[in-house]
Amino acid sequence: MKLTKDEARILSEVLSEGKYEMVKDYNNFNFMEKLEDLQNKLYEFGKDRRRTGRTSQNDWYDLVTRFTNH
Repeated sequence: MKLTKDEARILSEVLSEGKYEMVKDYNNFNFMEKLEDLQNKLYEFGKDRRRTGRTSQNDWYDLVTRFTNH
């Protein structure tokens, strides 16, 4: 399965919000650490260096618009 950069950014944000809920039932620090590693990987992969500059369309609204139009 391949992820687009936009999908990776969305998953990173979802993981950012939901990781605490996922970990609360487990008393395992390693689980939280691994989820944070995964979040960081998704965040880094989601950076689209082609969309930088004054006229770039890479904010959250643009991302959601691109994602929902596919």
